[in-house]
Parts: sequence; C-alpha cells; structure tokens
Amino acid sequence: MATYQQPKDLGDLLLVQVSPGWTKDNITLLGGHAYALGQVLAKVDHKHQPLDPAGKAPANKAVAVLAEPIDATTGDKPAVVIARGAVLALAELTWPAGITAEQKAQALDQLNAHGIVARATL
Repeated sequence: MATYQQPKDLGDLLLVQVSPGWTKDNITLLGGHAYALGQVLAKVDHKHQPLDPAGKAPANKAVAVLAEPIDATTGDKPAVVIARGAVLALAELTWPAGITAEQKAQALDQLNAHGIVARATL
C-alpha cells in the first residue's frame, strides 16, 4: 500500500511572526526559475531572485525568504515573501547549490539584519 507524503507548507517554515500584515510582503519573482518554499532570495532591479552568494551585489545579498513554492519558469510571477519580523526553521530554508558554510553564515547574518532569524529549534 502506498503512503502519502504530506507536502511542506508555510507552517513548517514559519515558526513565529510578528504580524502577518507586517512580516510578509507581496513581491515579483524573476522568471526563469522554479522556486521552492523557503528559498532564500536576493532583490535585483525591483524583482526577487534566488540568492547568488558568488555573484555581484545586490544578487549576493539575502533579503527575504519565499513563503510558497512558485513555478516562474515561463516568466515573472507574483509571490509572498517573509520580509521581516519572523523566526524560521533553519532546516526548511532552501539554498543555492554549492553554497559554502561561510556563504550560508553570511546570508543568515543578512537575513538577521532584516529581522528574519533562522533557528534549528525554538
């Protein structure tokens, strides 16, 4: 008999938020990517995109975390991000392939500066 695997949702990622209307923002995701729940994002030219820790500023600066999975492979898409005032589950964050421990620590510091704290547990 097959077993059902419950997909991850915002409740798995978002442990604490200051206020839903303040913690989350509506944004535009850059097309050409399939984004996962918990994707760490940078903001370039008024659009959010996957963090590129080895890239040039501002693409290498973590500013938000995606609050829903979005398939934007066919073009720019609206989305909801966690932008400030939240505690997130560290294990639920989605990082770019090949990110180093140092780059991850730097991105976590950048998120912390926005009031987004990632914790292993509460």
